Amino acid sequence: MYKKEKLPFVALSGKLFSTGRKSPAFEFSTRATNFKLECSITKRKYRFSEVLKWWQSPEIQKYVKEGWELYIESKTQEPYKQPKYGENLEQIICFRMKKPYQKRGNLGTFKTVEQSVPFVPQQFAPDHAEPVTKNDLDDMDDKIPLEEGDSDEWNNQF
Repeated sequence: MYKKEKLPFVALSGKLFSTGRKSPAFEFSTRATNFKLECSITKRKYRFSEVLKWWQSPEIQKYVKEGWELYIESKTQEPYKQPKYGENLEQIICFRMKKPYQKRGNLGTFKTVEQSVPFVPQQFAPDHAEPVTKNDLDDMDDKIPLEEGDSDEWNNQF
């Protein structure tokens, strides 16, 4: 087995608090001026208006230059500290950097279907077969007597 290198969690995340309402009303909210985001790499705090500043920081630009992409994700969870008022839920909004998926080539352990099934030539007719012509088909038709008085070789068979 090979050791898989665990990628770092590169994100800027903040919390929204429960409003006590149910959908279709907004279930979580906070003021944009009060919305504090924390960087998972540097542990520095940013305001919502400083998201671009976080993006341009050298610690994050290192990942941008490697081709990582920015995703916006959210999850609902129970908070570590139970709130004094309201429901015991919070929503985490996260601006997360992810390494793009790169399709790896064939590792040599698996074969394609074409490679795994051996090719067997199929013979549909024996080697001595000849093609059928229209004359052959005409000779195959037997004459069926339409009336009892008709004499035919077909009646003589019985």
